[in-house]
Amino acid sequence: MTPILIEFIRNFSVNEIKKFDRFVESPYFNTDKSLIKLYKLLKKYAIDKEQLSSELRLSLYQKIFPNDTVSANQLNTKQKGVLDATMGKLTALVKKFLTVEVLEENKIYYNMLLCGKLAEKTHFRALERSLKKEQKQLKEQQQRGIDYHFYEYQLEMARLNLLYKRGALIKEDNLPELVHSFDLHYLIQKLDFQLTALSLAGVSDKKQYDFRVFNAAQSLLELEQYASHPLIQVYKAAIDMMQTREHPAYDRLLDLLNLFEVQIPSNNLIDFYKIASTFCARRIREGKPEYHRYMFDLYKIMEKKDLLREGDFIPISKLKNIISISCHVGEFDWALEVLEMCKPFIRKPVRESVYQFNMGAIAFYRKNYRQAISHFIRVDKIDTNYDVNCRMQILKSYYELDDDYDERTMQQFRSTKRFIRENKSLKINGKQGWENFVSAAGNLYKVRHRYGKVTVERVQQQIDNFKSINDKRWLLEKMEELN
Repeated sequence: MTPILIEFIRNFSVNEIKKFDRFVESPYFNTDKSLIKLYKLLKKYAIDKEQLSSELRLSLYQKIFPNDTVSANQLNTKQKGVLDATMGKLTALVKKFLTVEVLEENKIYYNMLLCGKLAEKTHFRALERSLKKEQKQLKEQQQRGIDYHFYEYQLEMARLNLLYKRGALIKEDNLPELVHSFDLHYLIQKLDFQLTALSLAGVSDKKQYDFRVFNAAQSLLELEQYASHPLIQVYKAAIDMMQTREHPAYDRLLDLLNLFEVQIPSNNLIDFYKIASTFCARRIREGKPEYHRYMFDLYKIMEKKDLLREGDFIPISKLKNIISISCHVGEFDWALEVLEMCKPFIRKPVRESVYQFNMGAIAFYRKNYRQAISHFIRVDKIDTNYDVNCRMQILKSYYELDDDYDERTMQQFRSTKRFIRENKSLKINGKQGWENFVSAAGNLYKVRHRYGKVTVERVQQQIDNFKSINDKRWLLEKMEELN
């Protein structure tokens, strides 16, 4: 198992490495020279190691503590303890660095801690000036999400604390503002938790939640000053859509998102559109193909509003869904346009492979099967989802291309089934579903080319008997063609 310290260093970005180089050598944060030596040695000799061997630990110790004698080229119990303690101190220093980085990046927590320290040191003038500045800037913000109301609440708490420290509470207080900001933060956070619980419950039957704890806030939500809040309205619409699973609720959510888009932070907008796309995906699984078009329209809205990316990158699973849905509704040109637009925002290690896969998917849906295969064979390992789908698309392409029975194609079916069965990354349900798909598709291939005694009726019976099967729609389409 990779030591936690190595994982920390390995996951540093190039910029973080440069910053930590300076951090570890700063006497303000670290006065232990052995930690500097250990850090440099780990970067040089251990960054790609899954575990620290006895030989490497011995080498590290001798370089960090050259004046300490090591007998028989083996660390004794005390020396092992010293090395472990040194690694523990460096791990603690990494955590301190990450904390400093978070405070630099997160204005809310930085100012919360600063306000507390200013009050503790009785720097009341500086605290009051800081609070006025922050509250003024906060009021000027158009986008007001969970973080906004959390910060508003914290600033009101700091102001109450200032009034208390000054002994001015009898003459003046900010309790109405404090309660209002606290309630808004509480209600929005509560609704967010409820929406998350509904989403998880919809994915897994094993997820059980007591929703009475969410319903208890209903009376507060109905107060006029909270019921009219844009974000609260959107959350309630999303929850209603998840609970009723009715299309009017879906339409209402999209209308509210369009109405309040300027006031809702982009990260919240992305999440709401994700939930709307999940609603469409569920409807598609329920046998309502018209929701392919609704889902495509959602992706077009997200592209227009620049909401496809999450941070600096686009999730590769989202990109795959966008391309697939676009092709399902015949919007091939838009799929190509979006793929080219998104390519720079795919993480670099998998960029080319993800691009080739999705180019292959577009070619496949256009029925350019040879071109599709030429793209799919250029795909290196991406992740389990992509890897499995790539193999399936290649299988389906050979199915479509072969004019006659070809044993090489059957070998592809057999090797793919073996890959599925032996893949430890696949979840049990997904593994069985794909294995069953390959079995049914292989039998359909034999029926198509009149090889053996397999019949369409037998394949239909096979599919009906499977407890789980993936890509059933494609199998049914192929069966229809054979009838």
